[in-house]
Amino acid sequence: MRGMEGVVFVLLFSLSTMVACAVAVIAWRRRRSAPAVGTVAVVSASTAVWSGTAVFGRLVPVPELVALTGAAAMIAVSVMTSAYLCQSLAVADRGWRLSRRMALWLSVEPALFAVVLLTDPWHRLVIASTGLDGAGNIVVGFGPLFWAHTAYGAALVLAATARLARAWLHGPRSQRRLHGFVLFGNVPSALGGAASLLGVTGAVEAALFQAVAPLGFCVSAALTYWALARLSLHELVPVTRTHLFDMISDVVVTADGSGRVLDVNPAAARLARRLTPDLPDRLVGLPITAVLGGMPVADRLEDGLEVSLTVTDARDRTVDLDMRVSALNDSRGEPVGWAVVARDVTALNDQRRELQETNDRLHEQVATIEALRANLAEQAVRDTLTGLHNRRFLMESLQRQMRLAASEGTPLSVALLDIDHFKQINDRYGHGAGDQVLARFAKLVSGRIRADDVVARYGGEEFVIVLPGATGEQALERVDALRAWVAAGRMPAAGRTLTVTFSSGVATLTGKQSPEELLHAADEALYEAKRAGRNQVKLAVAEPDPSAAAA
Repeated sequence: MRGMEGVVFVLLFSLSTMVACAVAVIAWRRRRSAPAVGTVAVVSASTAVWSGTAVFGRLVPVPELVALTGAAAMIAVSVMTSAYLCQSLAVADRGWRLSRRMALWLSVEPALFAVVLLTDPWHRLVIASTGLDGAGNIVVGFGPLFWAHTAYGAALVLAATARLARAWLHGPRSQRRLHGFVLFGNVPSALGGAASLLGVTGAVEAALFQAVAPLGFCVSAALTYWALARLSLHELVPVTRTHLFDMISDVVVTADGSGRVLDVNPAAARLARRLTPDLPDRLVGLPITAVLGGMPVADRLEDGLEVSLTVTDARDRTVDLDMRVSALNDSRGEPVGWAVVARDVTALNDQRRELQETNDRLHEQVATIEALRANLAEQAVRDTLTGLHNRRFLMESLQRQMRLAASEGTPLSVALLDIDHFKQINDRYGHGAGDQVLARFAKLVSGRIRADDVVARYGGEEFVIVLPGATGEQALERVDALRAWVAAGRMPAAGRTLTVTFSSGVATLTGKQSPEELLHAADEALYEAKRAGRNQVKLAVAEPDPSAAAA
């Protein structure tokens, strides 16, 4: 029976070694997928070392070698229990990372125990004695430090199991399946550890009890890896709640069907206390109306409701919010609660208002610039003394009016006016008086013309009136009436009242004339009026159209 028991012992430990090695290799290759997978690899590797040394010690029953392999197994167990604790922490909290401080603390006991094992031949506090019994089996006596080491490992295993149990009972509902399966998968390791302890202490005589421990840890590691890889590995990806919920800048509040708050993120908590500073420390369980400061949306939770509102905080500062309400449904599609997401758009609205104000100022500046440009353009075609259009504008306007008259077949006439004896006014009363006469004369003439007519200062004391739609006789009659009206009036200049008259020549568009040719014809008629004694209007003699004569 002892021989058969030894064969089974070797087979179980060999199986544990092979399975643990396989799990360790597979898990190590996928260690970057999640922190928990890497810890499974370390637990499996330590289990493989433990099982392998046990097989070697059984196949080579030399007391000195048994002591050496036993020391290696003890160190492997120390590493395994530390990795087992890290594995449970990583499964329970997907945001967990092995910190340097924790790694240092967990490495203290294995390092000290390794030193104690190396010096054990001198103090015998770990392995007190080794030898063979009457049946040829190796008998090992353990010292007090072995039992302290065993108690430390058991404490780590119990702490790991308690952390998993807590996560299973109180953790997120979506991850309870994973936590429960990993917790169930650790049962073989717990039973194996208890059975191995019974075998070591001699509470039972079967050596097979000692083989159950590494086999149990091997089964637990395999089950844990399967649970991570097949059930919920995506839930252990290193994307923490901190990054998805706590660090989000938007306000997020969830409530149950009755309107009681289930959870709030830090942004929501800050806004709630900004609106209502005397809220209790714990916001979960409060009515959502209290947390949202009595906002109208809190009283009418509707799926898909979107609203923009402005609220006032406790310091009388306004807060602009864009809010949206969404229903939370269970697996059957039934509504079980609400999610309210709000974004503080105060800064954005301030920027929009500033941008609008800047845009308005820009439009005002553009309008001012346009007005200045138009004024400059107008000044460019105005005579500074009289305010009438200048010669440049006259020629452009006359060109347009002549093309229009030719295309529509309507008459067009021009009148060239010259103030009589203007040089005498300058010589007798000064150029200041002459300027006053020019300005007053321009005002009188511009006030007596039609809206469609154009009056411009041609140069010096000469003025031109463009009369669209007027024949030569009509233009002559109108300009002569203007002459009589000016001659009948009096003009103040240099403290005196002067009588001013003008002579004028009128020309009518008769064919394909240029503006210069039409004005020249009016100028010829003007000189005729001057030769006739001034203060009169003459009509230019129409010259025959060369094209008509040729026909």
